Amino acid sequence: MIMCCNSKRIKTGESPNRSKSKPKQRNSEICPKFTKERWIEIMKRSFEDQGYSELSYNLRHNFPLDLRCQVWFWLTEKARIKNLLYQKLQFESPSEQQIYKDLHRSFRSKGNKKSLSGSSDSSQINKNQESEKVDQQKLDKLKRILIAYSNLDKEVKYVQGMNFIASSILEQLEQEELCFVVLNHILNIQNYRKVFLMDMSIIEIIDKRIQFEVPLIYNKMQELKVKSQYCFDTYIFSLFQLVRRELALRIIDIFLYEKESILQTVIIQLLKMQQVEILKCKEQDEMIIYIRNDLIEEALDKLDDGKDYLSQLLSIHL
Repeated sequence: MIMCCNSKRIKTGESPNRSKSKPKQRNSEICPKFTKERWIEIMKRSFEDQGYSELSYNLRHNFPLDLRCQVWFWLTEKARIKNLLYQKLQFESPSEQQIYKDLHRSFRSKGNKKSLSGSSDSSQINKNQESEKVDQQKLDKLKRILIAYSNLDKEVKYVQGMNFIASSILEQLEQEELCFVVLNHILNIQNYRKVFLMDMSIIEIIDKRIQFEVPLIYNKMQELKVKSQYCFDTYIFSLFQLVRRELALRIIDIFLYEKESILQTVIIQLLKMQQVEILKCKEQDEMIIYIRNDLIEEALDKLDDGKDYLSQLLSIHL
């Protein structure tokens, strides 16, 4: 289960010392940019035939948003080849009760965020019938996708966090079976299932990167006895799907190809951007709550709206 800190950092107004200036961005153009025609052309072949550096650069800095569905389909080639028949996985699951509990907190609110609380807003109950029908259709699809995966993976079954990943995929793709393929690609082909088996090796790598890339924050964490797992567990278990939709989907775009390295890099860049604020923390709980609840939003507020958040974030030089 996701460890959730319910405490919220109290904001009494903008701190006079808080900088809202735009961070400097480095020139990251090390590979030629693909045109839309080039993207369409390379997707006629296996992605393994494409040079890693060139494809990685274009996924990070030149992603064709209008071709997202096609790119996801292309990158999940192995999951499609190895995929079992989706309909054959539609039978009763031991995880069905827990899946049902998590369904209603899985989709993004009008505020562009997902919530761990699971609480129902009474104002949302009185929807018109058409909206209720659409929402119920999404919930039914999500339930079938999660049940299918829980039946496919007898060891992991279903763990909270998968619902946020699957719902983001479902918000982007119309075809239910293809959503299942993308989820299976993330969890099995890219081996992210290990996180739900409590393999926290990704946290160990993040720790080492913090130590060498943002040593002042590392030293502060040591001083306050702050463990990385308490700060980043919701990011990891949800695959960053609790943040603004634009960034959440861009994380998936790259994860489908690069695996978890993109998560590590994003965390390091966020810490670099907000280092001044983090170093102001005086207590253990204060630092943990800031990183869990405020880090991403305050960092994104410094970036340009309307432009690719992820590309901007990865291009920042600090």
